[in-house]
Amino acid sequence: MLNVALCSYGMSGKVFHAPLIAAEPQLHLHTILQRSSDSALADFPDAIIAKSFDEILSNPDIHIVVVNTPNEFHFSMTKAALLAGKHVVTEKPFTLSLHEGEELIALAQQQQKILAVFHNKRLETDHLTVQKILTSGSLGRVVEIEWHYDRYRNNITHKLWKEDKLPGAGTWWDLGVHMLDSMLTLLGRPQAVNADMRSLRRAEGSTDYFNVCFHYPDTRVLLRSSTFVSAKGATVSIHGDKGSFLKFGQDVQEQQLMNGIRPYQTGWANHGTDNIGTLVIQQESGAHKAQIESERGCYELFYHNIADAIYGKDTLRFPAQQALLAVEMLLAADESNRLQKTISV
Repeated sequence: MLNVALCSYGMSGKVFHAPLIAAEPQLHLHTILQRSSDSALADFPDAIIAKSFDEILSNPDIHIVVVNTPNEFHFSMTKAALLAGKHVVTEKPFTLSLHEGEELIALAQQQQKILAVFHNKRLETDHLTVQKILTSGSLGRVVEIEWHYDRYRNNITHKLWKEDKLPGAGTWWDLGVHMLDSMLTLLGRPQAVNADMRSLRRAEGSTDYFNVCFHYPDTRVLLRSSTFVSAKGATVSIHGDKGSFLKFGQDVQEQQLMNGIRPYQTGWANHGTDNIGTLVIQQESGAHKAQIESERGCYELFYHNIADAIYGKDTLRFPAQQALLAVEMLLAADESNRLQKTISV
């Protein structure tokens, strides 16, 4: 049994990490860092509440540290945990710079410890369904993929590290990184990027609108998000020389976790009837339209893979090396927006 320490019990800790860790039979949620509260005990009464990060680092019974703190602390806390001889799971985005990520990857290799990044959206219905469609080859030569992460939100939250114009803040680094991870996992490294980013809610705020186009040799990938979308369309659109595919609806796992539903319980990850795909294939007789069943999400596989990788039963499927490429693309798009031109990557 591997003991896990969680470095924060805010939204990501309470909704995502703690329930998913608790659902994995090879892991035990041993310690939760809460500096001024012990509210986590209401959900996990057997957990130890640590009042300082040093308590986690100095405890030899802790094998894995989950750094799910604000972005600015990812590098320093991940480095400290690796130096303390712990395996580490870091929240996305991995780091705020390439040299920070490179240093952590080298340190993990030196320490012979697992270093993973929590790219959970790769285990959602959008990514898995798109993967199935692209692998099938049914669309022929794919020329365009458009990925959306839209919502309506006109208020400013208390999370200043997300709302203020700070390094790593805003929806591009918070939401865009999810779409980037899917794009890079499915298609690999692009050749160029052209980005347009804005703050719609207040001029001095961080990015809450982006329209980013990545160039591949024969494909363009559009990553888009806006804070002022009241009527949502397709979450993903794919167009090829033989047809098109449109994916509608949101993955249910996050909402289920918020509602107290856990992996392996009845109904887990069973999406509603709104979560569908429409496939249109061009044939000699005309366009043939069919409804495609969306793939079922599987968040539970993240921590299962972490445990298996540590025990040597599987390769690590969420390595920091992949996450560092996403950081490189985040920074490249920021630079493209600053210069207002297409740049090579």
